Amino acid sequence: MSGDVLVLTGVTRRFPGFLLDNVTFSVRPGSVMGLLGPNGAGKTTTIKLILNFLRPHAGSISVFGLDSRSDEMAIKASLGFVAEQTVLPPQSTARQLGRFLSICFPEWSHARYMGYLARFDVPADKPARALSRGTRVKLALAAAMGHRPRLLLLDEPTSGLDPVVRHEVVTAIREAADEGDRAVLFSSHIGADLEAVADAITILNAGRVVVTEPTDALLYRWKRVSFSGGGPLPRGVDWMNVAQVGERLTAVTDSFSLALARRLQEGGAEAVTVEELSLEEVLRCLLSR
Repeated sequence: MSGDVLVLTGVTRRFPGFLLDNVTFSVRPGSVMGLLGPNGAGKTTTIKLILNFLRPHAGSISVFGLDSRSDEMAIKASLGFVAEQTVLPPQSTARQLGRFLSICFPEWSHARYMGYLARFDVPADKPARALSRGTRVKLALAAAMGHRPRLLLLDEPTSGLDPVVRHEVVTAIREAADEGDRAVLFSSHIGADLEAVADAITILNAGRVVVTEPTDALLYRWKRVSFSGGGPLPRGVDWMNVAQVGERLTAVTDSFSLALARRLQEGGAEAVTVEELSLEEVLRCLLSR
């Protein structure tokens, strides 16, 4: 769609034993797109393709309306990136790293960077090798946001972090998108983190997009329905995880609606309950199909 910060169209990359196949999704300004999937789904490969670390064998990638290959330098001047395996110069301090990055990025803000260090409780003058994993991730995030990037790419930044640090990181990610014209692509296999901040979700499995849609719409469709009495489950609906205990029947559907609830009641169902699934439950259901 015109005006989107990031657009992938039919992106394909072949490897021995793995195919990233026809990946298509877009990220709007002011939003967080969650890229969810199990390990090996193709999330990191997708981010490497956006960054031009890999070249697609088919398809196109547009960032800020520019071609990711021919306009690479202009794009990267306004892009921030945090990798899953945070690599920082082991002898360098956060203050020294900031001085170096100020040379690389014309829009670098020392005040903004130092503000993030203070907020995240990152010591400015301690070598990176002496920092905990959680503190290194927070330093990497501060470094990625010091020039107020228009697009922030995050590859599993919360993996392996304790709950307190995860909350700090996720909160900062949400705030970055809320600045207005900025956007975030947040890759993770932790559904709870994405559910907390993502406006939309793209689910990858085995190199293919399973679904891409607004988070609220996705979670509204997926429901666990339980009831007593009544006849069989209505036809024309995709039911899964069907279980019966005594007279009570429970099943999950990806096409819940108020009309479906009325059909159940009209069929004689009693004590109908409808529960929302978590994003991680939705992922497990999709992967079990």
